Amino acid sequence: QEDPLNLTTLIKLNDGNLAEILKLALADEEIECVIEGAHQAGLTGVFQIRVLVPQKDLSHAEQILQEHIARMEEDANQPDDSEDS
Repeated sequence: QEDPLNLTTLIKLNDGNLAEILKLALADEEIECVIEGAHQAGLTGVFQIRVLVPQKDLSHAEQILQEHIARMEEDANQPDDSEDS
């Protein structure tokens, strides 16, 4: 049975929440996305979750992923202003 979308793995994660955030970011760019293995989200860190995108959109999805990772790292490196008081 042929997969009409020709899905391919964009990334494998252990965090279901991160997979959902990535799915929303891809949807903003009108890239279809399937999260495989999210049913085991209660066992975070045990099972891998695959984020799948159509092969034709893989290059664009990888670019979005890299931008998203860079933003997350930037946010993580920001000083916490709440400790100044």
